[in-house]
Amino acid sequence: MSEMDIQIDPQSEQDAKSAAEIDRGFTYRVTVASLIVGVFLAGVAALILFSLVRPLTADERGNVNWSIGGILYPVAAVFVGTILFWSVFGLPLRVARRRGVILDPEVYPWTGAVLLGVLFIGAFVLAVLLRII
Repeated sequence: MSEMDIQIDPQSEQDAKSAAEIDRGFTYRVTVASLIVGVFLAGVAALILFSLVRPLTADERGNVNWSIGGILYPVAAVFVGTILFWSVFGLPLRVARRRGVILDPEVYPWTGAVLLGVLFIGAFVLAVLLRII
């Protein structure tokens, strides 16, 4: 039996469509709101982790004394990246599922990725202008 042989009830299709509708405006709003939440959470996490950073030190023989505070820059980068990834690609789906709305598949993943890219490029340009980098 192939997929073409399966009969789909038109009434059940309409019920499923009316239960959850695609909403492009909601997709934009929830993506931007989720990114704002993610930026806030990532900022707080970065501030906490950066406050724990301690430079690596060497003893008189030149051996490096390793500590967890010495590797917190990469740990913070991975942690912040994970939070931002979740806020753009996970949180909007969760909000939409709870509201019974389907995110517009033509808009949803691209909107978050573009906004995240603009955020990173803007932060990089700002860091260059402020002579941080």
